Amino acid sequence: MTVLDKQYNKLSDAVYWLDPKHDNYSPTMKGGNSFELDGFNYKILKTENNSENGMQAMVVAPVDKQGKVDTSEIVISYAGTNFDDANDRNTDLETVIKGEKKLDKNPLNPFENKIVEGQAESALKFADDVKVKYPNAKITTTGHSLGEFLALTVSAENQWQNVGFNGPDPSNILSDKAKKWIEENPGMLVNYRNRADAIGNFGGDGTGAEIKVSMEMGAHLNPVDYHQLGNWNFDKEGKLKIPNNEYNKQAIIEQAERYLMAEYSAKLYGLEIVKMKFQESGGGISTNEQIYLDDTQALAVVETSLSEFRTVTTNVIKIYQDGMDEAEKLWKETLREAHQVADLLTESEIREELASVGCTEKKIVIEPCEAYYKKINKVKAMGTKFDSIVEEIKQSIEALKQKDRELAQQLG
Repeated sequence: MTVLDKQYNKLSDAVYWLDPKHDNYSPTMKGGNSFELDGFNYKILKTENNSENGMQAMVVAPVDKQGKVDTSEIVISYAGTNFDDANDRNTDLETVIKGEKKLDKNPLNPFENKIVEGQAESALKFADDVKVKYPNAKITTTGHSLGEFLALTVSAENQWQNVGFNGPDPSNILSDKAKKWIEENPGMLVNYRNRADAIGNFGGDGTGAEIKVSMEMGAHLNPVDYHQLGNWNFDKEGKLKIPNNEYNKQAIIEQAERYLMAEYSAKLYGLEIVKMKFQESGGGISTNEQIYLDDTQALAVVETSLSEFRTVTTNVIKIYQDGMDEAEKLWKETLREAHQVADLLTESEIREELASVGCTEKKIVIEPCEAYYKKINKVKAMGTKFDSIVEEIKQSIEALKQKDRELAQQLG
């Protein structure tokens, strides 16, 4: 299963319904219950509504049309700020702004201090419980606003993938181990931010998770309008739509890179499971129809994964190549316009004038293209590793077939 941007968005909203203080509170949102959300069915595996510090969280698994719950990939969603809840407001002040992991229940009254476990600490404990109960699941996180702040924290500390919305950056509370993992695994965290959202853009981008999008919403008197979860739109495949304007060129590239990393992680995880299965068997099998089916299905999974991953890498490389073409085009257009307004100057003099204001071929073309070449080589290296694992699996399956002549005859 691949969770779509649209699903993460809707789950980031649904987790708010756990809060009795929220306008959309739903008492049916509790562990063991199932619900339908925008055409997808989920079962709630576990929830928490922490009355002490105000944290709400839930973990869900998809349910297929036959009613089967799939816990191979599950999502933890954390609720954002409910401004009617003093605990949430205090968390924004104490943890998001000040970087304190503990929660002061009365931060503005020094004579009535009551320090309790903070929402970030509770969020991590909730995730620990989920890990213990579902040790073989691929776990991802999501959230909106404060919820994404918590989700980013949990994913960074557990080395999980995240996709969320309008979240302040939690770098001020992350461990050194989490920060190191972030540096070594760029693209695993995705925090979609609205360019005009002062709330969601708080804290910089120390996690590198930010994809900042110019939403073309026009001018609003209320700054909270830019922070709303419902502002985001999605295409028919569930991918977040980024308006194609001048500001968003970088965001479009970053989104493509994140999709590549997510696809790589998901498919690599699936291939590793298949590989372990055939390596662990050690060839000690007997001929039967089940072995035939297992091998055939495994090969189908491998071939499909390989084909889909190559499609993604091809698309990403094309975006990089388009970026290089755009850089060349921009430089040629810059020179053309310069010639028009300074037709009495020589080519060398025009380049000198452009350089005096920081406009050089090196800056506009050479340096960006070098960066794109490095990215392309990285994508190719990922493809090489992917191909290597695919080949290992094929060789393992072939070895099993050779050790069982009757099976080899069946597989023809």
